[in-house]
Amino acid sequence: MDLRNKSLLVLVQVREETLADVFRKAMRDARTAGFRKVMINVISSLPHWQVLANCREAILDNIDLGLELFVWNPGDVEKMVDKYIQAKPDGLTVYCDEDNRFSMVKLVSNLPDSLKTGIVKDNCK
Repeated sequence: MDLRNKSLLVLVQVREETLADVFRKAMRDARTAGFRKVMINVISSLPHWQVLANCREAILDNIDLGLELFVWNPGDVEKMVDKYIQAKPDGLTVYCDEDNRFSMVKLVSNLPDSLKTGIVKDNCK
């Protein structure tokens, strides 16, 4: 399957101090799987600028990937899901830490089948 123009939806919910490492891993995993467009969605109460500041180096190290970055408050997850039902991404990866495992597993289990069928990697199991 030719994934050069395919998009990967990435859901991230981790502590602030591990965010940069998770960004690097997400982009490395996307590249390894052959995706070239990555839509990273961080579920956090941090402001958008702070997420960008934490991940700036990881983003610059992967400048060859097409990147869309969104930061969602935990209460806005339904809006995020609605957005990606319409966008129809070609793959889905999920990243969380121990502190956020329960909420991320709950989120993934409530995703529509159209999104769940594209799971490439689930790092929360």
